[in-house]
Amino acid sequence: MGNSFSKTSIGLGILTVIVCIICVMLFNKINSLESDLTQLKMDMFGTHDEAALGYGSPVLNTERNTITSAGMEKVSFYEMAKDTNVNLNDSNEVVAADPYEGMIKVCFTFDDGPSANTDNILNVLDDYGVKATFFVNGKEGYDDQYKRIVEEGHAIGMHSYTHNYHDVYGSLDMFAEDLYNIQHLIKEKTGVESLLYRFPGGSSNTVSGTPMEKCIEYLDAKGIEYYDWNVASCDAVVGGLSTAQIVSNVMTPISAGGSDTYIVLFHDAQDKNTTVEALPIIIEKLAAMDNVAIVPIDEYVTPVQHVVIQN
Repeated sequence: MGNSFSKTSIGLGILTVIVCIICVMLFNKINSLESDLTQLKMDMFGTHDEAALGYGSPVLNTERNTITSAGMEKVSFYEMAKDTNVNLNDSNEVVAADPYEGMIKVCFTFDDGPSANTDNILNVLDDYGVKATFFVNGKEGYDDQYKRIVEEGHAIGMHSYTHNYHDVYGSLDMFAEDLYNIQHLIKEKTGVESLLYRFPGGSSNTVSGTPMEKCIEYLDAKGIEYYDWNVASCDAVVGGLSTAQIVSNVMTPISAGGSDTYIVLFHDAQDKNTTVEALPIIIEKLAAMDNVAIVPIDEYVTPVQHVVIQN
């Protein structure tokens, strides 16, 4: 019996040693994984602050869209992505995030400038902290206005150099030459190589001597996106409109809803004083609405196009 007990003790001792070795190996492996995880988090979040990295078991608080861990509240990666203008796509690649995702976007666009009213329009926009998009023509004597549009954070687009339908649409070669001239002028005056375009008369105009599909294909080949509108202020009608009429023309379709993007057509011209007067009223009415953002046209704004070519 003594020998049997001795053998059992030896066996238990060996088993204990083996278990200890396994535990040590597992402990080292866990430490290694934690180290790798820490490095990964530091690479993602750009910090060596352990509190910021958030150890523990994170629990998503869906009501507040935050992550809490060990009594510590942190902003979720979704919120961080919005704040830092980054996000992850389906391939887990970091991409720019839409800062107004989920909101109704309203884009103020002004055609035909610069003009004697450009500074007045810019003053109103600056007063309210609103950014807009100016589709400009080629004009002399407005260097300061071209520059001011860009320097104050507005988008600048091309509305042809001449705005003369014959010169713009006489042939595809004429369209290409006019496009080059306005893009070159904007680059020369502002340093911006504009890739935004609005056709004179819109893409659905009926006066072009060149098929609009050809013009659209040409823009596409140049990497230029074109934008029409789905809200018309109608401030370009002969004889003009009153301030109240312009406000109504803009607010009625937006208030009715039905879209997540509204591109509003205004005109920047010397005789459009009621347009300038209507802007503060429209801005304040939009500001009073829920979930609405007034934004310039950029890569996050879905184009409104009257003529769409099926690929």
